[in-house]
Amino acid sequence: MGYNKGDNYEQNIFDLLSSKGLIATGSTRGGAGNATDIKFLYNSQEYNLEVKLDLEADYGQKMLRWDNGIWGWCVDDAVTAFYTSVGVLDIVNAKNFIPNRYSIPRDEITVQQKKQDQKAFEDKLEIDINSLYDFYGDKNCYYIQIGGYGFYHLKRDILHLGTPQLNCKMNLRFRAKTNHSNPVYKYSFYAVLKVDKKGKPKKSYYDLEQRDGRLFPPII
Repeated sequence: MGYNKGDNYEQNIFDLLSSKGLIATGSTRGGAGNATDIKFLYNSQEYNLEVKLDLEADYGQKMLRWDNGIWGWCVDDAVTAFYTSVGVLDIVNAKNFIPNRYSIPRDEITVQQKKQDQKAFEDKLEIDINSLYDFYGDKNCYYIQIGGYGFYHLKRDILHLGTPQLNCKMNLRFRAKTNHSNPVYKYSFYAVLKVDKKGKPKKSYYDLEQRDGRLFPPII
């Protein structure tokens, strides 16, 4: 449901920009892949835009697996490379525990053993916001729209729009999340980056949706 809401919000922003002539003919959204969400037009040139439904949205949930005593990624991509660069694999491997999920025949795992895995794996640490700026900078993405908060720049305001920089605390969370309640072994291990609720950004004075009196950014 969370993905569906986020995808619908992204489509709404795409349609809004399209209605203003700020989407190139034939352009499509990035969707659930690693491509930037939307490309908008400024002086007839395309620029990348990240879109988040709200502050609860994650910045890339990725699954880990344990194999022969070592944690690694189920799938390698740009986000997992970023997570590795900020030390995710070092952190989870330093926990030095043998997960029941990968060391006991799956049909024999009990609820108690699942809870043991959750307690041993789950954790949270703060990530330097500059790491997020660099991640998006490497994707040539410098702007972000967050529902209810507005339009910001990330690493740099490359178009000199006068946007505020997204400034907030980011937490990297480790979760052993239930996929299905039955059978018991249907749970997986994830890393996900989210905004820390105790370090929320100030609302921007620009907003593509122009909510609560905020202005549409000077995109021409």
